[in-house]
Amino acid sequence: MVSASSSAKNARLPVNRKVMIFAIHRTAAWWRFLGQNLGLGESIVVTDLRGEGDVSIVDDFYVELEAMQQQEAPASELISPEEARDVIGRCRTLRWLEPRLALAMVHAMAKVLDRLLATLEPAVIVSFPIDRYVKDILERRAASRGIPYLELATAPFPDMCMFLQRGKLVTLDNEPDNAIVVKKKRELVDPGFVPSYVPVKRNYSALRFLQTFLRYRARSLALKGLSWLKRDKLNVHYLDAQSFLGHKPRIKDARILRLVNRDWRTFLERAPREKRVFFGLQLFPEASIDYWVDSDLLNHEECVLEAARAFSGSGYVLFVKDHPLQFGFRRIDLIEKLLALRNTVLVPYGVGAQALLQQTGVSFNFTGTVGLQAALAGLKSLVTPCYYSNSQDFIEFSSRNDIAHLPARVESTEFSRPIEERRSRIVSGLLQGCFDGNLFSFRGFSSTSGSPEALRLARSMGDFLNRVCERATSRALINE
Repeated sequence: MVSASSSAKNARLPVNRKVMIFAIHRTAAWWRFLGQNLGLGESIVVTDLRGEGDVSIVDDFYVELEAMQQQEAPASELISPEEARDVIGRCRTLRWLEPRLALAMVHAMAKVLDRLLATLEPAVIVSFPIDRYVKDILERRAASRGIPYLELATAPFPDMCMFLQRGKLVTLDNEPDNAIVVKKKRELVDPGFVPSYVPVKRNYSALRFLQTFLRYRARSLALKGLSWLKRDKLNVHYLDAQSFLGHKPRIKDARILRLVNRDWRTFLERAPREKRVFFGLQLFPEASIDYWVDSDLLNHEECVLEAARAFSGSGYVLFVKDHPLQFGFRRIDLIEKLLALRNTVLVPYGVGAQALLQQTGVSFNFTGTVGLQAALAGLKSLVTPCYYSNSQDFIEFSSRNDIAHLPARVESTEFSRPIEERRSRIVSGLLQGCFDGNLFSFRGFSSTSGSPEALRLARSMGDFLNRVCERATSRALINE
């Protein structure tokens, strides 16, 4: 867990409270509204899209890219060769491009963003979670200048938000009121709880798969054309939609419906609850996996398969559950390999996570909300370190070398404290970094009429940032 006092102590925020906001497509007006209502100081909206935001870096990027491409081996003093490889390996788009082009894009973007930071001199950068190489490089260059990069994300609690730094929660170290802890704990353990971004009801049929597939193939063609019209053909906003990317589904992946086992409950009889493990597959590729885990865990699907082999070989029954938002988007290769293992079953998409948690004793996840739900339900929850985890109530793994030993760690781990105490500790830790607000108030936002929901978020977010500023200054003065 990253405290506000430690993560931003060198930023001198109260002296300079300029907020730089990095916006994505169709959110610039919303972000501008938030910035104007934070109650801090000047805010400026930056984008990597032509004609959007207060500052667009598109033209500068192509000038630098042309210069980089003239080099025999693209390089710059801002990004080391090892760091460049890491940036490319984490970006779901760059890793599928021609290597020399990807390398040139990394160095060109680093030059543009470093120069922008030198010009703007922001006290803090705010954006959505890092999910592509542009924001990854922005965070790295900001860190080199002592500028905190805060990622606004929706919290597990309904109608609340939080700030993260590469998956770690930014907190104010203030103990929440016990009544609020009890209330929020009740919300998360409610059998009907579903994260705000997950659809409550959806039809998982062959027709829906085909509709989804065709809609996004058409979208890829439309964005390809738009990239040419905008003279911005290498923008990841357009490239990310293209079907040449190795993770994009194929029409044959509709066979996923034949792999789902409608009689999955019969597998419950094969082992006692403590030997049943819930494998919750996450959205992939996804920001939380690409940018929150250590580099040796980036080969995500191989890591999942390796963990499944370890549990299957140790006599566990594996209940594989795909993310409901992944329907129509996942290639079935991983699932076919999982189902080839002994005592492994694919649970239907329509089965809720809470229902499955009631039937299992162990949960394997990386960073998803299922890992949090599992710990609150009393399961042994295996996760990589992230905003909700701690070493007392979760079994954390940080490297690929840890994976083979996870079944043994499950067997040797016993939680000594009562479940209610553990729940309170988890929820209390989360609340230290959460504040009121609806992240999805950007949907349908109108710059002419504003939005009460967006205004509430701005004021709540501004109050949180202000307290981050005060604590950072206090710690800086003490260190002097």
